[in-house]
Amino acid sequence: MQRSDETTAAFSEVVRHAAFVRDALEQLGVRRFVLGIHASAFPAAELDAGYGAPLSSAGDRVLAFAAQLGFDALQLGPCGQVSAINLSPYDGSVFARCTWSLGLAALAEPQLGPLLPPALLDRLAAQGSAGARVDPARAQRMTADAIEACHARLLQLRAAEPEHPLLADFARFRSEQREWLELNALYEVLAARTVDDPTRFEPALQALFEPGPAGAARRTAIRGTLHPAIEQRELAQYLCHAQHALFRERARRAGIALWADLQVGFSHRDRFLHREAFAPDWLMGAPPSRTNPHGQPWGYPLLDPDQLDEPESAARRLFELRVRKLLAEHDGVRIDHPHGLVCPWVYRASDPDPYHAVRHGARAFESPDSDAPELRRWAIARASDLDPQAHSRFADNRVHTLDAAQVARYARLFDVLSSAHDPASRFQDVFAAEVLSTCPYPLQRVLERHALGRFRVTQKANPQDMRDPYRTEHAEPADWLMLGTHDTPPAYAVASSWLRDGSAQPRAAYLAERLIRDPAGRARAAAHFARDEHSMLCASLADLFRSRAENVYVFVGDLFGESEPFNRAGVVHADNWTSRLPQRFEAVYAERLRARRALDIVAALRLALTGSLPE
Repeated sequence: MQRSDETTAAFSEVVRHAAFVRDALEQLGVRRFVLGIHASAFPAAELDAGYGAPLSSAGDRVLAFAAQLGFDALQLGPCGQVSAINLSPYDGSVFARCTWSLGLAALAEPQLGPLLPPALLDRLAAQGSAGARVDPARAQRMTADAIEACHARLLQLRAAEPEHPLLADFARFRSEQREWLELNALYEVLAARTVDDPTRFEPALQALFEPGPAGAARRTAIRGTLHPAIEQRELAQYLCHAQHALFRERARRAGIALWADLQVGFSHRDRFLHREAFAPDWLMGAPPSRTNPHGQPWGYPLLDPDQLDEPESAARRLFELRVRKLLAEHDGVRIDHPHGLVCPWVYRASDPDPYHAVRHGARAFESPDSDAPELRRWAIARASDLDPQAHSRFADNRVHTLDAAQVARYARLFDVLSSAHDPASRFQDVFAAEVLSTCPYPLQRVLERHALGRFRVTQKANPQDMRDPYRTEHAEPADWLMLGTHDTPPAYAVASSWLRDGSAQPRAAYLAERLIRDPAGRARAAAHFARDEHSMLCASLADLFRSRAENVYVFVGDLFGESEPFNRAGVVHADNWTSRLPQRFEAVYAERLRARRALDIVAALRLALTGSLPE
């Protein structure tokens, strides 16, 4: 009990400084302080399906915790449906929300019917506590049982109370989301009965999803047979969207904005359901880079470049539908790998070796010299715009000149973003572009056109290379600064490696020069920063606050001093995307803060404000 009292007191001390944090951020010109957390990583609630549920008692505690620490936004990852064999949200569906993140207890609350009967609620609770990690089998089983019971209750309501408000709201949702919802629901019914791989569907099933009137007629005919199952899937999506809307209301009351993630790819489901929007022979990936020297063959479909200049084309309509949906449901949007919208790296789908294909790919709109007729036809850059001294086809400076008309064509999809957002807000207040180590010239020009900054992940910075783009002195106000992301090693593990390999000293000297106002005190400060991981990371966080950037992001794993990666980028690993906050996360944070194993926001802000070490 004494330890619990100490923990409570420690967290109370953190909360006591909330006003100081907000005032300090304002003084330092930080307009947005963002906590990054994926929905799957929300902690277990009393009734937990084994996957994070934002609309739950645990979600309410996350909102309160974030607000008490001074954060004013949550950056959520993509929230689409994932599968038990691929938990990556970046491969999830782009329209259908993940049913595993339903708050089960909330389904029994008056705001949603209530649809979940108390008897089933008790039966679900009897299945015991969820583990500390994402449990796909449990999530799939428990949410399926809950959705089936909710649908049975819906049918009872329809018979007994046809004017019930929930029925009208469900009908409105189905009408508003019809453009993607009907296709998605039918696909899920058929996938559940066969296999979740449309390439293995029998021809008769594939014919149901053909674009145009013929496919629509077949779907209408089969809906009569499968109507209950289809409606159940539509209800599941209604419940997911309704719960998200309620969570967003709670976030707003806590002073927290919700940011979406516009992932660069489309899932295999979306590619199949909207095939008329994609180029059939090309896939999108990432070229060899500083982080991944072999390239990354993502296998994502490419929005058909032949359609991008046509506002009514399938590709443009699909992208606009996706963007408008995200903006309607969130307060801001992170654009994942914006290169894919401006100058995508593409490779041939027919190559049996995807790594060979991606290494020999090209940028779709800057290859007027390609042997491929499609790439020549799609080229925006002219041969005269290419730098003959560029060392590779993916070099940032391969294109080195563009006129205004060319930039406008490169910006076609960014202009869709611009037309979809509320003109009363600045573009950079609604969108953030995840530009990391590489920024090709066409992308640079598009960012300038929309006054967008880039991301600077400071754990990657080389303190001895003045030109390194991750160094904070290069930051502009529109940039987003962060120690790490969900794709980087945890900050404490990285700092530990600096101490072991000797690279802590030059980094500490760099931080002292950035932070300490009195030159005479910099040597002592550098020694202080290099003494342990906590001191190094406190200074590193202070460096973010002191920069010119107006946006500071902290990934939840770094905040809590986790030692295990959330995602091992470019590697298939059983533990990827499965970490969750501990159930007693407030107490865990307080305990780790006392043990100097969690990020100390207050100490970092004080260092950033005073420019000196505490006495």
